[in-house]
Amino acid sequence: MSTHDKKDRQNQEFDPRPVSDEQLRAEYSREQVERWRKQADDAHCDWFDVMDNQYGKD
Repeated sequence: MSTHDKKDRQNQEFDPRPVSDEQLRAEYSREQVERWRKQADDAHCDWFDVMDNQYGKD
């Protein structure tokens, strides 16, 4: 199989549509999703801590 054929097959298998909530619930546990939400919230808070830092603004 040539490189071109592999690329064509990859493009055909790629589905750019978003995954539905139902599909995610079937694939991941509620606990895993809650961990991801917590990590995202923590990262968001950390980012705003950096944005609100007065260092170098004097």
